[in-house]
Amino acid sequence: MKTKVMCCAEDFQERVEQFLDDILLGVDIENYDDVQVRFLWAPRKFRIGGLADLFVYRGQWYYWTNNKQGKDYMTLADFELTGRLAYLEIFGDIKIYPIAFAGFYTGYIDDRGQTIYTGDVVKATMTTNVAVPSSGGRTRAKVFNGKPNDGFTTIVGVNSFADRRDDYYYILDNCPIAMKYTTSVRIIGNVFYDLDRNNPTVDIRERCAMLAFPYKINLRNLHIKMAHAPYYAKTTWQEKALHILTGETNYEDLPIDLGTNE
Repeated sequence: MKTKVMCCAEDFQERVEQFLDDILLGVDIENYDDVQVRFLWAPRKFRIGGLADLFVYRGQWYYWTNNKQGKDYMTLADFELTGRLAYLEIFGDIKIYPIAFAGFYTGYIDDRGQTIYTGDVVKATMTTNVAVPSSGGRTRAKVFNGKPNDGFTTIVGVNSFADRRDDYYYILDNCPIAMKYTTSVRIIGNVFYDLDRNNPTVDIRERCAMLAFPYKINLRNLHIKMAHAPYYAKTTWQEKALHILTGETNYEDLPIDLGTNE
């Protein structure tokens, strides 16, 4: 697992361009400071990419490869790449696919060993009574009184916060709490639900903020959606009919795993 790197879309783009610059100059990139990005490749499927195979162009995220991985791909001829992004030409006849951004790796791993990305929804125990903050990965914050679960437990979304670059955060209703104050954490879902097939982009910050005000929403319905994301909303009558004919289970009937702190 790569080291945690605080990042936003603009930072990522700059790192991509510097990465391409270094390749062209023959710089050793074996230990390059990579950024892991999660993205939506197809309905109900996440993939992971980084500086070597992703870039942002006019606000849209793209995945590129030398191998054909689908019918609907673009080529460099479809873009007007300038600056260091034009260096992609050195990789030859590449295939380019539009994707939907689904979070940066936070540097933290939950209690079951799953990597945590921005946009994940977790059940976390956190405290400000910290003797030793978490350094990331599987480590947990140590509290002054030595009790492992000192603090409070809640269900929250994970995201960066404003322009802070010291950590990723749990987004609460009136303030964020840095993930380094975590004493227990378990992923229960993510915010990539009810996606629009034509525009699957999700405002992670907005959905994390919505989760911070649970009294304003149908919490059980939201938990079901989060637990079974990512998925695209069934919008057309054909999709709804196929849903009924195939006997596919309704999301409303599926169980919810809200996790434990054991």
